[in-house]
Amino acid sequence: MRKFLSILKFLIPYWHTALLSVVSNLLAALFSVISFTMVIPFLGLLFSTQEFVTKSIPLSFSVESVQHNFNYYLGRIIDDKGQLQALLFIILIVFVFTILKNICLFIGKSLIIHIRINVVKDIRNELMNKILDFDLSYFSDKRRGDIISKMIIDVKEIEISIISSLEMLFKDPILLVVYLYVLMFMSIKLTLIVILIFPFSALIIAQVGKTLKKKTIRGQQKMGALIGMLEETLSGIKIVKAFTAERFIEQRFKKLNKYYSDLFSKVWRQRTLSNPVSDIISTISILLIMWFGGKMVLTEEGELSSQVFIGYLAVFTQVIRPAKSLSGGYYNVIKGMASIERINTILQHKFKIKESPDAVKISEFKDFIEFRNVIFHYQENTSPIINNINFTIKKGQTIALVGHSGSGKSTIVDLIPRFFDPVSGEVLIDGISLKEYNINSLRSLFGYVNQEPIIFNDTIYNNILFGNPNATKEEVIKAAKLSYAYDFIMEKDAGYDTNLGEDGSKLSVGEKQRISIARTLLKNSPILILDEATSSLDYKSELIVRKALDQLMKNRTTIVIAHRLSTIKNVDKIFVLNQGKIVEHGTHNELLKLNTHYKKLTEFEFL
Repeated sequence: MRKFLSILKFLIPYWHTALLSVVSNLLAALFSVISFTMVIPFLGLLFSTQEFVTKSIPLSFSVESVQHNFNYYLGRIIDDKGQLQALLFIILIVFVFTILKNICLFIGKSLIIHIRINVVKDIRNELMNKILDFDLSYFSDKRRGDIISKMIIDVKEIEISIISSLEMLFKDPILLVVYLYVLMFMSIKLTLIVILIFPFSALIIAQVGKTLKKKTIRGQQKMGALIGMLEETLSGIKIVKAFTAERFIEQRFKKLNKYYSDLFSKVWRQRTLSNPVSDIISTISILLIMWFGGKMVLTEEGELSSQVFIGYLAVFTQVIRPAKSLSGGYYNVIKGMASIERINTILQHKFKIKESPDAVKISEFKDFIEFRNVIFHYQENTSPIINNINFTIKKGQTIALVGHSGSGKSTIVDLIPRFFDPVSGEVLIDGISLKEYNINSLRSLFGYVNQEPIIFNDTIYNNILFGNPNATKEEVIKAAKLSYAYDFIMEKDAGYDTNLGEDGSKLSVGEKQRISIARTLLKNSPILILDEATSSLDYKSELIVRKALDQLMKNRTTIVIAHRLSTIKNVDKIFVLNQGKIVEHGTHNELLKLNTHYKKLTEFEFL
């Protein structure tokens, strides 16, 4: 129930709309009852058994008052104008109240549609907000395909299964209460039979849907795996073709797709049981009412008149529809609960990177960055990725981190903007622990140029503007010129308005990198992180990008993850890492003279 309420909380902003829907459905139920109960005086007129009264009573909101006064006015019409006019009067009442009922139903449904669309929109917005705020450890633990599946497939399932059941929540219980109240007035004995039938039918429906949620959860998980595999295949399509692995991928996909299809085939078969089961229960209910009601009409006691019994049956048939809707809604909710559980893993995710309630905003980098006895590992009971790291980076310095793959270079860089927190020890800026700073203000101090530049499926202009959305067009152009991107941009037919396609597919690697540098220049952050920014470039592209990087590094504190000697030989200090520890540090020439770790790296990796 708590999981279900986690979704229903999104209804709170729309309570006034929901209230209007309830009122509309209540009026629709009342108009519907009036229409169907008109069968009683209609039959009474046909068979001359209608009872009339000679005096009216004060009109009040009760069945007795309405029935008494109706019989009074109907008797007046018969006395004054005859039975045909009275019959026409009844037909007119049915027509008017049927129109009113459908107007109210339309208003009620329109209001529900408004709630449904906006609740789904709010859920997606909330999911996106949470995902954007997650620390990086969440994405290292989760597959992208599963996250996408939760955002798209599971939210859609919640819309279909639960949000679409809002009509059931706001309409069907109201209809049932109104109809049962009228039925109780018409015959208490028959209505008690109806009430006794409901628990048995609910028990049967609950039993049929018992395993539905578990199967649906497995199915949604497999859909996440299916989307993940598709996303991986599309991202690596060149490798798939290069290794002629099309048939291998195809067989893997078919196997996973078959499992998913077979599982959801069982889910949908079980779900479709709701209609035949509810139909059988409805038929049994009507037959029981016909039997007991018929006995009450035909026995000598005459507990029930024939026209009242027929009217009772007419109203009872209207009870079946909301009752069936509730049973179908139950199946929908059970199926949707699987998706609720999955998106709750996002909505209720506990952040590992927590901001202090009295966090301090940092607007400038004044003095130094310090690592003090820092130990870090991604999972408990595993060897540390970095182990007891101590070093200081002074403002204005350019330092390099070098070492074999897996030595901890990227982890150190990820700790500085607080993408992760150390297991023990502290990282400090200007003598204050990163945990004391406001996270957004902290990260605004950093600019990034990665080994594989991230280019969005947007225009060149917007890709550069990403670095500072408030920048002017002149500032964007200046950044492009400083990054040596201006010339190739102007060669494009649409210039800055050129759309770069998925992952910047319309650009070379070197051009992507220059766009990335322009973006970072536009951000104009005091601390720069270069993560092997030229390692994937050819010689000619590297020369151009190096010139752009020289512009970027001016008057900034720069941290370089190095892969080529040319990028680090002139830095202020080099830190050499091995198995998560700093084994030596100094300038390029100082480290060469030591003739140990760094010397070997330059011989075997950099040259």
